[in-house]
Amino acid sequence: MQREYMIDELRQKGRVHHREMNGQDKHGAPLVLDISVEFITLNNTACLLMNARDIGQLKTAQAQVQHLAYHDPLTGLPNRALLMDRLSQQVSLLQHQNLRGALLFLDLDHFKHINDSLGHPVGDSVLSIIAARLEASVRQEDTVARLGGDEFVVLICGLDGTRDEVTQQVRVLADNLRELLAEPMFLDGHRLQVTPSIGIVLIPDDGLAPADLLKRADIALYRAKDSGRNASQFFHVSMQQAVSQRLRLENDLRLALTRNEFQLHFQAQIDCRDQYITGAEALLRWEHPEYGLLSPDQFVQILEESGMILEVGSHILDEACKTGGLLLKQGLISKNKFLMGVNISPRQFRQNDFIERVQHSLKQHQLPASMLKLEITEGIVIQNLDDTILKMLSLKELGVSFAMDDFGTGYSSLTYLKRLPVDTLKIDQSFVQDATSDPNDAEIIRAIVAMAQSLNLNVIAEGVETPEQLAFLERVGCYNYQGYLFSEPLPGPQFENLLLKRQFQETASLE
Repeated sequence: MQREYMIDELRQKGRVHHREMNGQDKHGAPLVLDISVEFITLNNTACLLMNARDIGQLKTAQAQVQHLAYHDPLTGLPNRALLMDRLSQQVSLLQHQNLRGALLFLDLDHFKHINDSLGHPVGDSVLSIIAARLEASVRQEDTVARLGGDEFVVLICGLDGTRDEVTQQVRVLADNLRELLAEPMFLDGHRLQVTPSIGIVLIPDDGLAPADLLKRADIALYRAKDSGRNASQFFHVSMQQAVSQRLRLENDLRLALTRNEFQLHFQAQIDCRDQYITGAEALLRWEHPEYGLLSPDQFVQILEESGMILEVGSHILDEACKTGGLLLKQGLISKNKFLMGVNISPRQFRQNDFIERVQHSLKQHQLPASMLKLEITEGIVIQNLDDTILKMLSLKELGVSFAMDDFGTGYSSLTYLKRLPVDTLKIDQSFVQDATSDPNDAEIIRAIVAMAQSLNLNVIAEGVETPEQLAFLERVGCYNYQGYLFSEPLPGPQFENLLLKRQFQETASLE
């Protein structure tokens, strides 16, 4: 058939220019040829000149490029471009058939920890296994795509029923996917288990434009992660408003430092045996021009995710050292009896020049290193234990001390504790709050205090609000605390007044 077409074209046009033809070589192997034919006269004789070129490798390369343009090279799944094309087709088809569909946006919880601790080859193997599990869990007419990193999308089509009925079908599917993906996998001698967070939109209920549907599924995914991860969340229009509010806060945060809107409040830490103020924790507050005074739980996650935590963290460290230096110069605190506590984020601690930043702040504000206590969480420790210990030891050689914050809330705090050069354990306020009514919380506090005593560590209880809580802590041997029972976090000038008042009281008691 191809030969006849070529002859017809030659008769009609007098030449054949770059016609692609399939054939075989002498061994029977397939060939793809690019053929050109034209009439020529040679020695007064009419002839045909044919030029044939093997373009098999070129066609293979073109096919590979075409495939890569629409598929993920690691998993072979459709990529964002192909997903959006299929999503556009499905939206039209669902409207025509009066059916519904669903778009599930999946993100693997804490996947970065696998890459950081075990390396990217193991991480890639995990992604390939997840991709295979997802493909095996849906119908052939559905689409599983990888957008990049640890983000996957599942497009479900042709769902019949009311919105409530389809919602229930998709919820069951999402629960099945979470259960399937959470099954253990064994790689390079490691038993790994990952869980997904899932954001869901219904089609056409939550929109018709493919870009809007993907964006809204991403918004629902963010809510699922924010609610504790390993969860699924359907999109609701109110989430869009929350995202707009978050974007507003993020933009305002970028201006907050230059506008001098951040301030530190200081919460006193007390030894209940003599009521002596042994230190303070520097706590960040944001004086928003419209919303008023905001506490960290309202914006610190935005700082972490945007990377602004590095700049703001350096500002907190510097301002805390500045306040400590001024209080020392004024004689309101004692060099050997007061510690200024500063919270350090994991990203801040992992800065290559973090030690130099600490040294600079201490030197600039003339605060002895022995008066600085850095409060760290398990998030710092689990990244790279050996590097963490080396950095902590370098800082301790300068005289800086460390407190493990929120102790008891992390799954592996006890594992790391025996290796970490920490000086103080801080009992999380979630245990203190119900210590007098919940036997489990009370027992946890007893265990933490006993462990600290056996390791010769100090203990500070956070969030002490009632005399009953304090009395319980004294009975179990925890004498240092902070909380509203003694003082709320105070701005710098008010904290100075508190120290001055205590100084007068102590002087009066000696007279």
